[in-house]
Amino acid sequence: MEFFKKLLNSFRYAANGIFFCINHETNIRIHIVATICVLFLSAFYEFTKEQYILLILTCLIVICTEMINTAIEVVIDKMSPGYSPLAKIGKDIAAGAVFLSSVAAVVIGVILFGDIEKLKMVFRFFAEDIGNLAMLLGVACIFYLFIAKGGRKRNIKGKNKNGN
Repeated sequence: MEFFKKLLNSFRYAANGIFFCINHETNIRIHIVATICVLFLSAFYEFTKEQYILLILTCLIVICTEMINTAIEVVIDKMSPGYSPLAKIGKDIAAGAVFLSSVAAVVIGVILFGDIEKLKMVFRFFAEDIGNLAMLLGVACIFYLFIAKGGRKRNIKGKNKNGN
């Protein structure tokens, strides 16, 4: 029974980490919205199982590198609350990893979604039906609110602005 309790706790800790990132990091919310958009767009394509696996893994790699970046930033902020050139280098390297994974994701996306005729079909799907266009605008507003207003800013000590 102790094994299952530890296992359940490890899942709880992982969920706490995921929700911390979603609540405090704008970039993770951007990556989540991009992933949702990419998966929606993929419905217009006839991807193979391998292409879907590549697409999902690519999105998850970007999200995971962002989470690792956040973990590194939090630890550096805790260990070095004032300015430190070495702390800056550590944060810059972690941010560089996110940037490289994002660039790779864009390249993979261009390769997978580069069919101009399919993109025209997606455009027509929204442009020729007012209901679809209204849905797109509504979802865009929800995504904006999620990205821009969906979190709390973390200060240098890892606390929220209100001190929690």
